[in-house]
Amino acid sequence: MPHLRFSLTCGTISGMKTRSVLLLVSPSSPGRFAGVARFARSHGWHLTSADRLTHTLDGWTGDGALVTLRSDDAALRHARSLVRRGIPVVDLSATRPDIRLPRVAGDNIEIGRVAAEHLRARCFTRAAWFSTGWGSQHAERFRGFAERFSTAPERWAWALEDRKTRSDDWRALSRWLEKKLRAAKPPLGIFCFDDEDASRVETTALGLGLSIPGDIAVLGAGNDIPLCESQWVPISSVRHNLERNGYVGAALLDRLMNGGRPPPDPIFIKPQGVAERESTDTLAISSPLVRRARDAYREEMANPPSTAQLAERLGVSRATLDRAVAADLGISPAKLLMRLRIDEARRLLRNTKMSVSEIAYALGFCNPAYFTNAFRRAEGSAPRVWRKSLGS
Repeated sequence: MPHLRFSLTCGTISGMKTRSVLLLVSPSSPGRFAGVARFARSHGWHLTSADRLTHTLDGWTGDGALVTLRSDDAALRHARSLVRRGIPVVDLSATRPDIRLPRVAGDNIEIGRVAAEHLRARCFTRAAWFSTGWGSQHAERFRGFAERFSTAPERWAWALEDRKTRSDDWRALSRWLEKKLRAAKPPLGIFCFDDEDASRVETTALGLGLSIPGDIAVLGAGNDIPLCESQWVPISSVRHNLERNGYVGAALLDRLMNGGRPPPDPIFIKPQGVAERESTDTLAISSPLVRRARDAYREEMANPPSTAQLAERLGVSRATLDRAVAADLGISPAKLLMRLRIDEARRLLRNTKMSVSEIAYALGFCNPAYFTNAFRRAEGSAPRVWRKSLGS
């Protein structure tokens, strides 16, 4: 029997049979581990992790296994070995939909939709997709993203466009991505398959002198916090609900180990929205005049000028400013100001310990109640409730 990474006994629950469960789960998914462990603790499981097995599992005599099938054959070979021996196996990923196993996985189509809505809420009408690979998960994520735009997003898939070059050839990939970014017309929202791909876009874009999020907004997926927050411009990312993925997968395996039947279709876990950071903290604005108006509002948010005062400062008539904002964003200058205030309120609620009252006055609202009502209309919940939901 090969070396196993770790063993965890979660305690025997009174009157409950202790189960021995094998984890062939990618170590890059701590959320899944946390979800499985939470279920295991309450059900008296003994967990053994062996993600990097290089030998067979013939000597293992446990009750069930949780796996994440990938493009390589190792995990698949081990899963099939277990199934042949009558041991229940549940796949916690969507990488190999061609393999018939009970499955609990992230909803990749919904991840794409959430990404699209995040960019659309920031007034992006032009968008692009970027990925270094291409498989079933990439295709589903792109499909969900594309269906939310009236004009189909550009699809920049390195694996599709340059099959002759190794996917890990950084120099060739950088040249290819530079060409795409040079040809792009800002403002452009770019949704990347994962946070690693998003970091590649950011590095290349900044090297070309493009501004983030001014010229392009960059959105990843997976919310790898160390990676996202260590970039020059911290990266916004769609949050997978990986802990629920692991917990629900463990619950399904428990049902199978107790003689239950597998569901006829995969169980898909919806994402938890977007972890918002600076890389998408913008409104997609083409007009130089509207950009100047936006910047003026941001500089004086606590005591902003009226629309007439702002137009005078910008050297145009009020009617000209009204038309420019409406043409670019489809809203009035007053609604642009409110939009900027709500965006800043979200940032302060997420990143500071300022009270709701302090935020209200800092953003120029006449009182906290007015701020609370405005925030509720925009976000669907009061500021305190919205802030609390970030920890879920």
